[in-house]
Amino acid sequence: MKSRLVWLSIALFVFVVSASLLAQDTASITGTVTDPSGAAVKGAQVRVSSTDRGIDRTVPTNDSGDYLVAGLPPGSVNVAVTASGFKKFEATGVALRVGQKARTDITLQVGATTTVVEVEGAAVAQVETQSSDLAGTVTGKQITQLELNGRNFTQLVTLVPGVSNQTGQDEGTVGVYGNVAFSVNGGRTEYNNWELDGGDNMDNGSNETLNVYPSLEAIAEFKVLTSNYGAQYGRNGSGTVEVETKSGTNGFHGNVYEFVRNDAFNASNYFQRTVPPYKKNDYGYTVGGPIWKNHTFFFWSQEWRRDRVPGQNFNVPVPSVAERGGDFSDQCPGSNCPSVGSDLTAAGFDPNDPTIQGLLSEIPLPNQGSGADSVFVASPVQPTNWREELIRVDHNLTDKQRLTFRFIHDSWDTITAVPLWTNQGSFPTIQTAFKGPGVALVTRLNSTFSPTLLNEFVFSYTTDHIILNNVGNWKRSAFPNFVVPDIFPGNGNGILPGINLVTSAYGGGFGEDAGYIPNGVYNSNPTYTYRDNVSKIVGKHNLQFGAYAVTGQKNELGGELGPGSIPGYLTFDDSNTTVSTGNAFADLLLGRISSFGQQDRFIKYYNRYKILEPYFQDDWHATSHLTLNLGLRLSLFGTYREKQKQAFNFDPARYVAGQTSVNSDGTVNFLTADGGVPSVSDLPNGIVQCGVTPGVPVSCMQGHLFNPAPRIGFAYDPRGNGKTAIRGGYGIFFEHANGNEGNTESLENSPPLANASQRNNIIGYTGTGQAQAQLPLTVNAIPTKARWPYIQQWHFDVQHEIVRNTVATVSYVGSKGTRLNRQTDLNQLRSVPLSQNPYKPGEPIGGGLDADGNPLHDDCGTLITPSGVPVTGQAAINLQP
Repeated sequence: MKSRLVWLSIALFVFVVSASLLAQDTASITGTVTDPSGAAVKGAQVRVSSTDRGIDRTVPTNDSGDYLVAGLPPGSVNVAVTASGFKKFEATGVALRVGQKARTDITLQVGATTTVVEVEGAAVAQVETQSSDLAGTVTGKQITQLELNGRNFTQLVTLVPGVSNQTGQDEGTVGVYGNVAFSVNGGRTEYNNWELDGGDNMDNGSNETLNVYPSLEAIAEFKVLTSNYGAQYGRNGSGTVEVETKSGTNGFHGNVYEFVRNDAFNASNYFQRTVPPYKKNDYGYTVGGPIWKNHTFFFWSQEWRRDRVPGQNFNVPVPSVAERGGDFSDQCPGSNCPSVGSDLTAAGFDPNDPTIQGLLSEIPLPNQGSGADSVFVASPVQPTNWREELIRVDHNLTDKQRLTFRFIHDSWDTITAVPLWTNQGSFPTIQTAFKGPGVALVTRLNSTFSPTLLNEFVFSYTTDHIILNNVGNWKRSAFPNFVVPDIFPGNGNGILPGINLVTSAYGGGFGEDAGYIPNGVYNSNPTYTYRDNVSKIVGKHNLQFGAYAVTGQKNELGGELGPGSIPGYLTFDDSNTTVSTGNAFADLLLGRISSFGQQDRFIKYYNRYKILEPYFQDDWHATSHLTLNLGLRLSLFGTYREKQKQAFNFDPARYVAGQTSVNSDGTVNFLTADGGVPSVSDLPNGIVQCGVTPGVPVSCMQGHLFNPAPRIGFAYDPRGNGKTAIRGGYGIFFEHANGNEGNTESLENSPPLANASQRNNIIGYTGTGQAQAQLPLTVNAIPTKARWPYIQQWHFDVQHEIVRNTVATVSYVGSKGTRLNRQTDLNQLRSVPLSQNPYKPGEPIGGGLDADGNPLHDDCGTLITPSGVPVTGQAAINLQP
């Protein structure tokens, strides 16, 4: 409760004290007003207006003749300047880009103010003389006119120099299958920040998927910052993408469209006379206009996509119809002939056994070939649907305040060809209905308190969901009296167990596993962001300061532990001479089970984190030729924590050599009789329960809040005419890292909270076999002290306007990552000849201990005992220091 009050107080302080600036997505226009001799004109009235959007701002020039009008939406504006003793200057059609710091210098002519000097499409300096950051803008014209395979706006970020596509997709996709793995100047793909109208839009689990994908028809333009941008940007260590959606105007505008791809347009070839089914339809409409002229405007967009394309090709050898009935004469004589003979009915096979029928339902009948050459061949169409609604409303509260509200809802669903996220899927007999709705909401208030004091406050909320449901032959209830050797009775949730055939027949084997599908919400990641930016002009200094705050969640079910699963996983192995007949499929029909693995529970985790980043930026126009960009951002990163205290970590400092959790006979000394979680005093050697074990925080690691990130840059105009700029800069950018790297989310399903067990060599589906715990344990670990990754960025470039509207840029860009996440095996075997045992005699063999470390610290490294023997009874210890 105390923590919540502290964060609420901080948020209120930021909102009340910060006389807010404009968000990074809005534009500004600045310049100097001079007379014909070049002298500054003090007190000139500079008016910036837009008849389309009802914008009308007037500011005076200062003693140096400088002016600044900020908080302007991207688009076209008019600029008018009046001053006593000078002709009135009017420029129409001045184009402003998203996040642009545009410069327009104006020279007034001596004369009566009733005389007007008109300039159409006044030139905004194309050479960047106001800022040292490297960035590129993708315009609305490029967005709507460039051809894209998949019609996804994220594909266009590669138009900006320094950005490379690492998605592995030649066709841009949306929804949960969407991917934004783009590397910016060699940076890690998950270290980018994607913003939409000033609000967050990332799935914080991977940072490589967006919660919503705004329609191409609804995007005004977007900006990609690639190096050394100002202190007002943070959270992530590489690039930042700022997307601005369209807004309504005083005129009504709209469009209707459809893009079609269809196999009817495809030609067949000589070798393939039939054309595979392929149908994609992308259609929608937009409409925007005034609700109250000059005051309130709306923009609405709706789009649908219907894809009907083959999801996966199947060409799998399967048992013949005769074999499914117990007749293996097509395999006999031969190496795959069952040892009990070709007729399994003589060995006790009952074709009407509901257990056998249930397992057979997971294996399709052959549709090509015959006998031992029977094959299942299919290319089922995978339906994928996407729909998006976007509404944006802009309202001019006064001539000095503008309020924006924007809401996007994405609906996405598909049916996978094989079961999703399970041990195995060879056939479409079981599929997954996969839904991924997403939401993104932004409220933004721009305020002008005086010609030199401006403010913007932005609140955003975004989330996505993953909703899973089984489709096909997965229900046990369809086969009354179905039985399997459950280790944890009642765990199956009514789902058939998975099967795995390890065999020299049937192309080497196959399997099918429905796994554990919750038939409901599997994952969600609500993220709330608060941003306040203030701009104050003091002489030649454009001061910007504010703060960015995030409260984020990651709620998801843990995965399956190895070959075990909640419903159970049956393995039939014809190399197992103890129980096998020599044919794995015959073993399935007779109940000759090599192993049966099962997980005891499936746990939902509730991870939380918070971020607060105050900043200060000074764009100092030191001279008429030189601008310095000086800033500092404090990245106060909160560590992840699991709300229910379900995170168990391996702490090397608490590992006591010689007190192994696994006895020499293979028994364990920490599991409770009922399979429950042991008390803190009975946890496995070196394992701690975060927030419960004394001295261990709920986040499992000591935090590291103070992370200063300085930024410095310059822009030099050697001739003062805006035609050439020499720029450079250096900055530090801290990375909070995504939810899958080195935090409590990495500890999901770490024992002893979740465990799996296995029984071997079982005869008959009612048999018990030989019980065996899943040892050595697969234990996850993260470091106990946080040190966040950071990226150093630097660059030097020269820009020159060759001809009007054509600028050449030559840049050198560098970056260096420090404390980056990496995974290492801290329980690696000693390097000894194969003839030697790296373990002490009598000790159980250790496997791996998965330590998904964060940016973190170095003193986790020595998990080797004094004798040089690795930690026993654990699996690989993988740490990312």
